[in-house]
Amino acid sequence: MGNVESDDEGLWSRSIKGDGEAFRVLYTCHRDRVFRHAYRLSGDRQDAEDVMATAFLELWRLRAKVRVVDGSILPWLLVTTTNTARNSGRAALRYRRLLDSLPRREETSDPTGEDLFLGYQDALDKDLARALGL
Repeated sequence: MGNVESDDEGLWSRSIKGDGEAFRVLYTCHRDRVFRHAYRLSGDRQDAEDVMATAFLELWRLRAKVRVVDGSILPWLLVTTTNTARNSGRAALRYRRLLDSLPRREETSDPTGEDLFLGYQDALDKDLARALGL
């Protein structure tokens, strides 16, 4: 591949200038570590993937303000991953509390709602038959 920069500082300075390839190399170098950290914090693979994606999105979005620490972008990514995971966890907790606070519907004679579904299905069947000219 020729002379490819592998140090974060060189790659980061190119990324700041909008070099997507340099950012891709940084992503490739650090994604596994960031994912493992996100997974430890969230305990769920899908949540960890979302947290990791958000951390890298923030890295790109805030690239003009981000500084390399001791020659690596990883410390910034790990702190951002931690903050993102905490925010995500708090949002999930708020959502769960909201759902738990909603009033529950009383049980009806048909808890599955099949009678309601059958009424709609009959109407749909008649409409479909009429549309097909049957």
